Amino acid sequence: MSAFGLRLSASASRATRLASASARACRVQSRALHKRKELSYPIEGGLGTFLPPHTLKMIAEDYQQGLLDRLNDQVRGTALENKSIVQTVVEAARDPNKILEFNYASEALNNSFFLECVKPPPADATSHEHSFIGSYVHRRISHHWGSLAHFQSSFSAAVLGMFSSGWVWLVADKNGTLGIVPTFGTGTLLIRSGKPSETFLEWQRLVGEAIVPYSERELLPPSSQLSGSPPPPTSPTSGLSHTAPPLNPHQPVRSMFRYNARASNLDGEKSLDPESVGGVLYPLLCVSVHEHAWVSAGYGVWGKEEYMKRFWTVVDWQKVNTLFMKVAPPQNYSVPPQA
Repeated sequence: MSAFGLRLSASASRATRLASASARACRVQSRALHKRKELSYPIEGGLGTFLPPHTLKMIAEDYQQGLLDRLNDQVRGTALENKSIVQTVVEAARDPNKILEFNYASEALNNSFFLECVKPPPADATSHEHSFIGSYVHRRISHHWGSLAHFQSSFSAAVLGMFSSGWVWLVADKNGTLGIVPTFGTGTLLIRSGKPSETFLEWQRLVGEAIVPYSERELLPPSSQLSGSPPPPTSPTSGLSHTAPPLNPHQPVRSMFRYNARASNLDGEKSLDPESVGGVLYPLLCVSVHEHAWVSAGYGVWGKEEYMKRFWTVVDWQKVNTLFMKVAPPQNYSVPPQA
């Protein structure tokens, strides 16, 4: 073969290798990156008197994007690389070597839920409570706490009593039982509620990712954990290898409203199996208990109380009721009469 022919052959071979390398690079770059979901309301308008535009931007864009960017970097080249946020939380929670992955994913998920359960108040009102009065979840709140005001006071007290950062949630079980539950740091209700349900799938919708249903088998611990080996840590941040006992051994671990079966019958409430109450918790709304939220909003370092007073003006009660109806349809409990 002539020298010219050899040069052509070498060039063709080199071009083939470059094309193959380019294709591989494209495949690497096409991995599913976690992206921030746009809010349903404009950031430029803020959240009424609760959060000014610059604070909302910090929480919804700067903080959220920072969490997702760090999560994307952390899972690159690992088995979690193309998993959704929800899958990442569930799978990383069972692996003590995936603490950072869990923290970034769980915090992003909680932050998304917080931003999704609020919206600016209407122009002709100071809150969204007008569309909430008489709804199923309003009647259940009144049944449990006596009134919406008493519920708000109890919820706010849980926030004010949280010394560290975290989240405070209004939760429901399938029986329509409501409760107020705090999670500390990057803790999440998703692991407590690790059972497939419409609200379980809602976590994935909230962050704008593909809906990936889990079977109950997939949510069980790895098979090695079912053969008598030590249980996995209950929290990837604490490293506990067992369930921590409650501070008061005479009280349940969850701060869940508990029915008294006899009193329930007297009140016309259906009799419930005490063991079924609060077994699986589904989130209805939450609030961010992070100092950066109220300090950036101008409330000051000690402004958490005023922060909570204004939080109630932006709660999207219609969405809260929709979530409640998904997990606790009226046929599961006795609906209290409308006040």
